[in-house]
Amino acid sequence: MRNRYIQKDNQRKIQYDLLRILAAFSVVMLHSAAQFWYDLDVRSAEWVIANSYNAVFRFGVPIFVMISGALFLDNGYRLNLKRLYIHNILRLVILYIVWSCIYGLYDCVGHGFSSLSYKEILREMLSGRYHLWFIPMIVGIYVLLPILKSWVEHTDKKTLQYFLTLFFVLQICSETLRAFLKTDELQYILDLAKIELACGYIGYFVWGYYIVHVGIGKKLRKAIYVSFIPAIFLNIIFGNLLAWREGTAVGAIYDSFGIFTFVMVTVLFSFVVEKGQKVSLGEVGQRIVKEISVGTLGVYVMHIGLMEALKPLGVHSMMLPNAIGIPVYAVLCFVICLLTAAILRRIPVIGKYLC
Repeated sequence: MRNRYIQKDNQRKIQYDLLRILAAFSVVMLHSAAQFWYDLDVRSAEWVIANSYNAVFRFGVPIFVMISGALFLDNGYRLNLKRLYIHNILRLVILYIVWSCIYGLYDCVGHGFSSLSYKEILREMLSGRYHLWFIPMIVGIYVLLPILKSWVEHTDKKTLQYFLTLFFVLQICSETLRAFLKTDELQYILDLAKIELACGYIGYFVWGYYIVHVGIGKKLRKAIYVSFIPAIFLNIIFGNLLAWREGTAVGAIYDSFGIFTFVMVTVLFSFVVEKGQKVSLGEVGQRIVKEISVGTLGVYVMHIGLMEALKPLGVHSMMLPNAIGIPVYAVLCFVICLLTAAILRRIPVIGKYLC
């Protein structure tokens, strides 16, 4: 009996590892696709290709959040407030500060230290990079974890479904409407109807828990699976049509809370959770997957810096025709960051605060 539980736990870890790898690569892919997103004419073939890749690989951040929800809201996870703050929250706060400073110093070198005041240098070091927003967001959810966990443990399935329905209607449907219809009147009405507690990434956090530990019914799961390919194409089609309508690069329709992205996220997460139970990697395969999975945080924080460093050298997503160049460049950046993370992580004492 004990061996069966251990095997089930190991299988679950493999599922989460595979999901982390998938999510991390999708983030690198979308930033590779977006590298010249604002520079190209929205009606050019190159922009349409880049925007289409961008529309497809938007599932990374929601999946990261869903993994955390499935892990931390699990009844088997015993929450220790001291460990939560020291092991999880403090580590992420330090990681954010370290990488904000690294990116800030990189910018200061580019501007020239001598031309900057101390205040400007400090501002550069605090502002970091746009992709680091994920860290304070997930820290905010972790701060609320004792409340969320207590609620989930003492609630029933119908109440969870009620909350997730609110999330779907007030966040997913609302943001999809905002992307299509940009009238001031609609924006005002949607703002009035917004209930903060049921919106934002907390919805994905609870959704990840629900899929893994409560489960989606067979009929609904099949219906969602069938909608995966249409959701991809609709993200691409509307992503391009809305940009042409605006005459500029816009991506609201396929953002994390767009309905087609929500479907893609749900399908990919559910599929890996369902099929991952049957995956047999062997001891060596498990070690490789685990090593890559552990390195995904490093990939996330470093990949933008690597892309910025490589671009002046002529290494970028359009060094080849971008239909090929974008995925090739993404793989290159992913591998370099992964190897760098493996080295940094093994530095005594400070390694765990670097990646």
